[in-house]
Order: sequence, then structure tokens, then C-alpha cells
Amino acid sequence: MAEDEVVKAISTLMEALTPLDKEAREHALDFVMKRLGISLGAAPAPIQHPGLPTPPTPITPAAPPPIPDQPRQDIRSFAALKSPKTMNEKVAVMAYYLAQLAPPAERRDYITPEDIKPYFIQADFELPTATGSMTLTNAKNAGYLNALERGQYRLNSVGHNLVAHKLPNKDASAKSTRRPVKKQVKKGKR
Repeated sequence: MAEDEVVKAISTLMEALTPLDKEAREHALDFVMKRLGISLGAAPAPIQHPGLPTPPTPITPAAPPPIPDQPRQDIRSFAALKSPKTMNEKVAVMAYYLAQLAPPAERRDYITPEDIKPYFIQADFELPTATGSMTLTNAKNAGYLNALERGQYRLNSVGHNLVAHKLPNKDASAKSTRRPVKKQVKKGKR
């Protein structure tokens, strides 16, 4: 690759990432590196100036562990297991998957509008007709997500309980097989 192409690629990356905050930049770079199969390995050693103390090593938080007794699985089989019916339920399933079951490199406790299309396709969900941000806003308004920073949402306890304990909705299928109870009409005096 020519040196000019490398400089152009670096300039393009810098231009695209500069408006984003630090966390968004890290997320974007991490995603692109994984998609391209790039591993940086160990970070380069910091330049040490004589007479200055060594800077402390930063501590990076670990991703949340998967739920006990629940093996890691792909989003398509998890979505099939949970069988969400509404768009809001599908968003809750996707947010739960990202926080609890996604491979460690993809796992995070928030969801963004940019996640909707790729994860819905992977889960074999029908794509929403609304924009990704509107889809997340609707799930938030339904009570399943909490808004974080601009464009980021986190599954709340209502959404977690829905996915972990209420889906698939066994009661809905049981109700549809019941016969309606006829009300007895009392006969009055004429």
C-alpha cells in the first residue's frame, strides 16, 4: 500500500472520529477492528521521560459475566427461544443479548440506533419501519429501556424481567386455547 493511501486513511478516520466523545470513538474503533479481524495485541509502552514518575497503569472495567447456568449463544437462537412478538419486545431481547450473552468482544450494557439493523438481521427479526432512534425511543416509552447519553439506551429492570422471566409468553398461547365462559342470564319475573 502506498504511503499516500495510509495517510489518506488516517485523515479519514480522524475526521470521522473527532466529533465523537471518547467512549463513542473507542466503540467505533473496536467495532471496525473486530469486523476487519485486526488485533493490536499489547499496547505500546509509553515514552518515559527521565526524572518523571512512571504513570499508573489504567484499570479497564471487565464486561459483565453471562448469567449463571445460561450458556453463551448466538442472537438468532436466543431470539427464537424468547419469541418476542412486538417491536419493543424485540428491542428488549436485543439489549439483553448485548448485555448478557454476546461474545465478550461485542458485549456492552447499552444499545444504540446503529445496532438495530445489524442485530435485527442477525436475529432474523423483521426490520422496523421507524428509524433506529425512534425504535429505541418507543421501547424506552414502553418502559423497557432507560436513556443514557445521546443515542444510548440501557435495558432497565422491567426490560430485564420481561426477557429473563416472561418471554416466551406462555400465557398468551394458553389463553388462546381456552373456551370463553358463557355468562348465565338470570331470568326475571315478567
